[in-house]
Amino acid sequence: MPDAFEAKEKLFKELGWTENPFVKDLRTSDPEGFRKYYCPFEAQGILERLAFDAKACLLFGPKGVGKTSALYYVMFSLPENEFETYLFKEPPKDMTALALETGFIREGGFVDTVFEFFGKKRERKVSRADVVRMLKKRNKKVVFFVDEAHLNEEMHMEWKYLLDDVPNLRLVISALGRDEFPDSLLHLIGEGNVLQRKGFDVEEMKRIVSHRIAAVGGSGTRPFTDAYLKDVFTEQNLLSPRYVFDELNLFLASLAGGKNRQALYAGDPIVEAVMAEGAGEKIAKSNADWWVQLSPSQRAILELLIKNNGMTLAEIMEATKLQENTSFNALYQLRGEDEAERKRKPDVP
Repeated sequence: MPDAFEAKEKLFKELGWTENPFVKDLRTSDPEGFRKYYCPFEAQGILERLAFDAKACLLFGPKGVGKTSALYYVMFSLPENEFETYLFKEPPKDMTALALETGFIREGGFVDTVFEFFGKKRERKVSRADVVRMLKKRNKKVVFFVDEAHLNEEMHMEWKYLLDDVPNLRLVISALGRDEFPDSLLHLIGEGNVLQRKGFDVEEMKRIVSHRIAAVGGSGTRPFTDAYLKDVFTEQNLLSPRYVFDELNLFLASLAGGKNRQALYAGDPIVEAVMAEGAGEKIAKSNADWWVQLSPSQRAILELLIKNNGMTLAEIMEATKLQENTSFNALYQLRGEDEAERKRKPDVP
């Protein structure tokens, strides 16, 4: 389906986007790109708490609200000269697993190889005291990020004891709820450092959408109108950005396929004013109070945009026989971005 991919590239070029902003899984291998795309809410609060030496933070809420992404954002945002970070995608089974996963100890040395050669597996056992010693030797603050921390109850008190014994240790955990954790750990974390995310309200989701669009070179929520977003932001979809991104990607696909092309001009006051008058009427008559103020090139281009529900600059130049500079300036003025033009024609919407 090469045509579909060509249509996508053409659409993104018209929108001024470098790529699709609504990828559901951000690239954790690219910290800079991750921070650019991710719109922080509780993550910003966790960062602020760690900056002022909070020992631990708990973020809880249902699946899909972005807890894991919040952990990554915080981890990628901490200054490397002050913090040493480790992320556990699920809690380690015990202290030995913790030491292995962090690289504090290593498997596969010469002695282990000899034992395995003779068919014997040497059991390693790392105690909490061993981990405490290892952590105290670090020259920076060590931050353990533990996703899905509720999955291993046996580690709950171990986290508490480590925090008690290691002054330079910090802990950031995510979970489905808070009731799974012992009171002593919650008390150590502190009520002010327990954050919850149930879902998103309309303004928060709109902020996420505009943040993603800005990350790829767009502006506002274009090409999504407020009316369209209102329909998308249902109670169900507001539970997770993933649901909203599915809807937006379907809409973008319809745009690339030639449907809903007028959405490309959402937010353009002149185009919207003309559309409000009705596409079947003569533009010059229905908007006589300001239409006559437009220049010939502006009128020619606007008539084309309404008639064709959107065109590229090259298509406009071909249809109007206008030079590139003339076409670009007319479009620039039609969008209201020329301050001098706005002053000359204050009655034009």
